[in-house]
Amino acid sequence: MEDLFSKESSSKKQIPLAFSLRPTDWNEFIGHGSVVKSLRSLSKPTSILLYGPPGSGKTTLAYLLTKDWKFEKRYLSCVTSGVKEVREVLEEGKRRGTIVLFLDEIHRFSSSQQDALLQAVEEGEVILISATTENPSFRVNRALLSRLLVFRLHPLSESEEIQIFDSALTRLGTSRTFSREIKQELLQRSSGDARKLLGSLEQILQRTDENEPITIELLSEILGEKILKYDKNSENHYDLISAFIKSLRGSDPDAAMLYLSLMLEAGEDPHFIARRLTVFASEDIGNASVQALSLAIATWQAVERLGMPEGRIPLAQCVCFLASAPKSNASYMAINRANQFVKERLREFEVPNHLRNAPTKTHKAEGAGLDYRYPHDYPGHFLKEKYFPPSLYPRPPLFYFPSEQGFEKNIREHLLRLWGSEKYESERG
Repeated sequence: MEDLFSKESSSKKQIPLAFSLRPTDWNEFIGHGSVVKSLRSLSKPTSILLYGPPGSGKTTLAYLLTKDWKFEKRYLSCVTSGVKEVREVLEEGKRRGTIVLFLDEIHRFSSSQQDALLQAVEEGEVILISATTENPSFRVNRALLSRLLVFRLHPLSESEEIQIFDSALTRLGTSRTFSREIKQELLQRSSGDARKLLGSLEQILQRTDENEPITIELLSEILGEKILKYDKNSENHYDLISAFIKSLRGSDPDAAMLYLSLMLEAGEDPHFIARRLTVFASEDIGNASVQALSLAIATWQAVERLGMPEGRIPLAQCVCFLASAPKSNASYMAINRANQFVKERLREFEVPNHLRNAPTKTHKAEGAGLDYRYPHDYPGHFLKEKYFPPSLYPRPPLFYFPSEQGFEKNIREHLLRLWGSEKYESERG
């Protein structure tokens, strides 16, 4: 890790402020109190994985943790390194006895590349300190994960970022002052990322005079537009859409609107959102509001024809309606019950003869469709008929249990009038 942290080796380079001000002992480190306590209490050098967003302090924690370990240290980035470089470190570990390997962005290694580390970590030839911005449950092999202590880092809080910001000003010895409004703007732009916060400070100091007042307009001119933290392929993407759907399901149109706005501002594909709204309309509203699915489909079509930014308007309308509509997952549960029944119990089935199609004389001669009774010929356009395969009588299964929500309550009452209360006995669910 010496090549990563040695500032002397980079003396001829333009060193970023975030790097030059990186803490060199535990007393200088700010944030992640419980994680720091756990790391400092380790009784011996141990392989670990640090998991958290960019700029949360993973590399610095790795450095502080291993600073006093009496082993050779090596740094590799999975962005620029492959199995060849890893094997060279592993061979060095065999020769020396033990070596510390800091492996950054480990989620970028394939499963087979991660497998190359297993034996060396298991036998103690390598103490692996790894870091990732991705959820390790999805991106790191279970076999390797079982050999590592995993510590999760969250985005830095506003108070922690302010401490880092003020500490940087003190260490730089500058007399520059920043108003509360400017600090809040910088905190919003950094979103818990200390590296981004210090990078912004560096730009301001380089591009303004000592006594020049810093305004929001000047800040925007120096730093450009604010960009929301959002990656369509990362956990953040799935967390946002999850929060969006759960807010819809929980009938909170305001929270749902917030997440809709966040996704659109971050550049999410509006067709993806429209597709999820269509699924939601059937899965979570169903027959409680029969307009829901029609509106969702119409919204999808409107987004396709209007494009953005106008497409946000029908999306907003649909979100407000779906969040506010009565909810029922009865039809969704019905197909799940039917699928389970078919997979587990219905190995063979026969369509009742009176329900079979009879397109030819041969079919009719076989009795197909014989004795079928046409419901429209009976009072109320209904009669009690047997529609299940014969093998399922005398007690055929039930799958659909209409709720008491919205329009579905009317459906329930109608079916009870037709079939009688025995059709929906609770013990048959």
